[in-house]
Amino acid sequence: MTAFSSNPVLRKTASVTLSKPVQVSLYMMLSSLVIWTVFFSTYPAAHNTTHSLRHHTIGVACH
Repeated sequence: MTAFSSNPVLRKTASVTLSKPVQVSLYMMLSSLVIWTVFFSTYPAAHNTTHSLRHHTIGVACH
């Protein structure tokens, strides 16, 4: 028997952490963070790459 299976706290933590609602929430937050970073980045490489996309999709003014 492993320590993980004998400890009910670890078992409960694993079931909560790996549940579908938690996974979906983490995925949505990470996706939102990436999109926000790309759209509002002032880093020249990211800004130049997404320049026209930014203006055509959400109308963000950057000048």
